Amino acid sequence: MINGLSAIQWKMNINYVLLQIIFFAIALLGVEGSANGQTVIHSKIIEAQSKLPLEGVTVQCGANGTITDAEGNFTLSVSDEIQVSVIYTGYRTRNFSFNEIQNIPLIELEEESAILDAVTVTGSKYERRLSESTVSVEVVKPDFVNALNTNKGDDILNKITGVQVIGGQANVRGGSGFSYGAGSRVMVLLDDIPVLQTDAGLANWGDMPIECLGQIEVLKGAASTLYGSSALNGVINFRRQTPTATPITTAFVSFTKFFDPEEPRYKWWGDTLKYRMNVGFSHARKIGKLDLNIHGFYSKYDSYAKNTFENKKRGGIGLKYHFSDRIKAGINFMYNHNNSSDYFLWRNALRGIYEPLQGTVSQGVRIRMQIDPFIVVTDKFENRHKLQSRIFYTNNQNNANQANKSTTIYNEYQYQRNFGKSDLLVTAGAVYATTNSDAELFGDTSFLYTNIATYLQLEKKVGDYLSLSGGIRYEYNNQASPDTFMGFNIKDGKVTDGQLISRLGLNYEYAPYSSIRASWGQGYRYPTVTERFISTLFGGFTIFPNPLLKPEYGWSAEVGVKQGFDVNFFKGFLDFAAFISEYEDMIEFTFQENPPGFRPINVGNTRISGAEASVAGKITIWKIPITLLTGYTYINPIYKNFEGNETLQASLSTNQNVLKYRSKYSYKADLQAEYKMISIGFAIQHYSHMINIDKTFERPFGADLFEIEYFRNINNKGYSVVDARLGVEFSDFKLSFYLNNVFNKAYTVRPALLEAPRNASIRLDYKI
Repeated sequence: MINGLSAIQWKMNINYVLLQIIFFAIALLGVEGSANGQTVIHSKIIEAQSKLPLEGVTVQCGANGTITDAEGNFTLSVSDEIQVSVIYTGYRTRNFSFNEIQNIPLIELEEESAILDAVTVTGSKYERRLSESTVSVEVVKPDFVNALNTNKGDDILNKITGVQVIGGQANVRGGSGFSYGAGSRVMVLLDDIPVLQTDAGLANWGDMPIECLGQIEVLKGAASTLYGSSALNGVINFRRQTPTATPITTAFVSFTKFFDPEEPRYKWWGDTLKYRMNVGFSHARKIGKLDLNIHGFYSKYDSYAKNTFENKKRGGIGLKYHFSDRIKAGINFMYNHNNSSDYFLWRNALRGIYEPLQGTVSQGVRIRMQIDPFIVVTDKFENRHKLQSRIFYTNNQNNANQANKSTTIYNEYQYQRNFGKSDLLVTAGAVYATTNSDAELFGDTSFLYTNIATYLQLEKKVGDYLSLSGGIRYEYNNQASPDTFMGFNIKDGKVTDGQLISRLGLNYEYAPYSSIRASWGQGYRYPTVTERFISTLFGGFTIFPNPLLKPEYGWSAEVGVKQGFDVNFFKGFLDFAAFISEYEDMIEFTFQENPPGFRPINVGNTRISGAEASVAGKITIWKIPITLLTGYTYINPIYKNFEGNETLQASLSTNQNVLKYRSKYSYKADLQAEYKMISIGFAIQHYSHMINIDKTFERPFGADLFEIEYFRNINNKGYSVVDARLGVEFSDFKLSFYLNNVFNKAYTVRPALLEAPRNASIRLDYKI
């Protein structure tokens, strides 16, 4: 057995994917052709600074296109009526006329501006500048990630305007709240492929390879048309770095010490050192026609929270081989091993705030493996075909009778064609995914979940400034289970659902890097296996299943303005957006009295409206560059069926019509100034008070047993957290110092779980 999965099963799964790739490649291998009546040109593309050749650069002339080889060379048929575009991720796009391209034997590409020319693929499944997107997208670069000295992906997301992770669940513009670790309304991707643990809809933030990130892209709003169920509220895409012409090696080591909390009574650990240590490395390079990417990470954590620790190991490798300028294939592998312990609920808020309530400690070993084969083929008619797959195996063993194992096999075929003469981009695809899940959480019963989908998206350029987009998707879901489960009758032992969803968007670029956008999209989320079939005891509470749970539906709309600036003292963006989202049959865990416990139910219809403003860029004052990232988000999250609904009202901790586990406004800012070898940075996060939580969570059995209500009442003005950092750079090294929670505030993001006291870190980075 291989961690609960037999060797035979592993071989069958791997062979299944590899056979698909082989047959797919055989079917698409064709003879390259050139259009009659056109001029054939030969040229070479190099990097402007290093003068090294660039492989994989796209050269497009109308419907004709090609990619440079390992030496940067390309051959292409061009027409005197169509512009020739040279496109490469991370570099400025260059456009040439017919006469120009014939007389240039060597083309140099310059690196793009990290701010104005940042590109994203998440909003449209192809590369485009941020200012051209029809939806709100935030892009986080690796320099910002390194500056935070974090070991988990959610720490990074909490710095982004309009995004908050509460109890491990991503919340974009108030769309999610907190639902006890089951079901996500935000799709999480790694290298464009879903990475949510499918049976629970859970994002394992500690698995994200922060040591080798290329960038993080956050799409705000419904995105189910492109990414299916769980993209109801948005998409977060972690993308690993891509090897460039110059090999890049990075490594870091950091050490964090946690200080005493402001209130001495909170400290239980005496003189014992509470710390975290992180070590990571990555190496990316091109070796002939092979792209190589390897990375590793290790973390050891002895926490300020009693009975909480973590020993984490991660390793990964990525290989991509360019068979020709039209065919490339590869495979990515990543392994995560995590031996850890945490708890759900504090003992009390007076003297046991950093100690667990008996029965809420979860300790165990969590293993997750991903194998991602892929192939990309551009045929002789310039149709781009991409097949990507992921085998995702999880094995979570713990001491609380909540162990679970699952194997997900995800397959996606994507077709893309750029019709140059009509400025029309067509993207279409099909998805087939299965998850086999077996867990103590589900009464030791096995479940098979199948997802089938097909989608189509059209992007049309009208004139020089207006872009239109539209998409449609059909999603089919099937959960196979026993005919009866804990008193529920399930017809034919399966629950199925199909849904047709769509989206529309436009972008008008009224000036370089400046645009007006508008979008409308439908969202859809199918309940997870955990939400339908969970059955467990947790901290004295019973969690009941609901096999009859219905899917969530919704839509979101947005209008926004992105104004770019490129002047002497400021280069960056000012962005403003107004948005509204509505959901039908929203799922929330709700307390019931007979029998007493929590059960996920469809609570009814909800509406979330609001506005968001942000500034991102670089300001120069007295020749000192200051990088700025700041933003403010306001939301009004309400139940549309609040009036007269006594059951709903009785479940809330106040009598106000506000969705649970939401802050109505938040403000974030991060500034970093650089002078010669020295950098100084400051960051602040402020969230307003969380008005409503589950009434029974706050006052179980009618009494404030765990002093959750007491703590919330004396901390009812929200919270602000300030962090500071100092860096010194010399040669290939950078030494950084961090002070987080500078004012040692006692605060909670998720009720009944106090965040870290003041802590200091030292970090050494190496890059060559």
